[in-house]
Parts: sequence; C-alpha cells; structure tokens
Amino acid sequence: MRRHLALLIGFAVLALAILASLLIARSWMQWQGEMPDAWLIALVAGVLAMLMGWRLLPPWWRGVLLVAPLVMWGGLQIHPGWFLAAALILLLIQFNAIRHRVPLYRSGTAVIEVLAEEIRTRRIRQLADVGCGDGHVITALAKRFPGTQFTGFETAPLLYVVAWWRCRQLSNCQVKFRDFWRVSWRDQEAVFTFLSPEPMLRIWRKCQRELPEGGGLYSLAFEVPGIQAESLIGAGRFDLFRYPRLPRQSVVSDSE
Repeated sequence: MRRHLALLIGFAVLALAILASLLIARSWMQWQGEMPDAWLIALVAGVLAMLMGWRLLPPWWRGVLLVAPLVMWGGLQIHPGWFLAAALILLLIQFNAIRHRVPLYRSGTAVIEVLAEEIRTRRIRQLADVGCGDGHVITALAKRFPGTQFTGFETAPLLYVVAWWRCRQLSNCQVKFRDFWRVSWRDQEAVFTFLSPEPMLRIWRKCQRELPEGGGLYSLAFEVPGIQAESLIGAGRFDLFRYPRLPRQSVVSDSE
C-alpha cells in the first residue's frame, strides 16, 4: 500500500512540476519574446519535481524525479535503438526485480563496518551474501578477514560478472551464479541480506532449517514479519537486524 501511495505521489509531483515549468516558460516568453529551449524547460521541471518531493518521498526518488523530465524530453530526440539498449542493460542489472521482486539495493560503507565488527566479535568463519549485487560487501570483508570464507549468490548476469571480477584474486571469496533458494546454506554460519520485505519470512525459515547452532541471519533495513529480532544495530542510513537460529524445538514449522 505504501509503495502504491509513493508511486501516486511521485507521478503527481512530476505532473505538477512539469506544469509549473511550462508556466514559467510561458512567462519567460511573454517577457523576453522567445521561448526557452525544451531541454531547459525539462531541466527546470526536474529540479522542481525533486524539491517538491524532497520531504514527501524516500530519498531515492530525488534522482528519479530530477532526471525523469529530461528522459522524457530525450525520448523524443534519440534513436529508438538506444531505448532497446537501455532496456537490455536494465534487465541485466535488475533481473531479480522481475524474477523474485527483489530490486538492486547497494549497501554503504557503514554496513561493511558493522558486519566486520560482528565477524570479529562472533568469530564467524563462513558468511553468505544472498543477492550480493556487485559483490562490494563481501570483497571488502574478505580482504579484512582472510580466515573467513565468503560466498555471494547473484543471478543478475551483469552484476554477477562484476562481483566475480572483484573476487577473482581472493581465495576466501567466491561468487556463484545460482539461485540462492536452490542451494543449501548448511555450510554457512551467517547469512547477510539486503533484499526487500517480500522474501524475508521465507529467508528466516530457510535459515532456521539450515544454519548450524549459533548461526544467524543479518537483514539490512527489512524486518522479518512477526519475528522479534535479537538485536538492532545501527548501520548508517538503515538498521541491521540480527535473527539467531532458534533451538530446534522452538522453530516454527514450515508450511511451504
């Protein structure tokens, strides 16, 4: 519901900004006797949209609102083949948003620092990053902790190639082009996710079934619905939720 509301607000803000920029352009023409260039009108609309949506929408909307009018204007200027190329690149990057409803999110430096502290204090020896994106989290951690094995799972083709390239010279880091639902996590002590609210309960259940005693799930930003986190750790813009593997007799039966 929130997502739909945000989308509705986003389109409304964009429409108002475009209308305002056209009115400004009209006033300019009446004053100067010459209509501004179309790209300038689009740029003004983008800036207005970004400012109007600044407090109403999540931060990632700002960039979208800023460039949307320019993209609309550019769409009337460039060859259709560029749209096909852009769509192909987008598909290679956001493949999982279509398949699993998990879009690409990128963790910040603060998240790496928090995970490093957890690895250090809990002496974690195997950590999996499910949906590792471009692999920047596990490569940064692998360089710091040569005694810990890091495994990333990614099925977006372009992101997998980037992550594999980053890990290619790290003996304690590997990236697998495999669906993380279809592999066992029994070899892992900890699992890190930055996915979306959609799969979190299923992720938690899989952790409960497969992680060893003392293992834990680390979820950035997204809670497991109906499950109390053991700890909540500040990690920059978001919080990191830790869910331990419960004793076997306490595990909720899986109805999947």
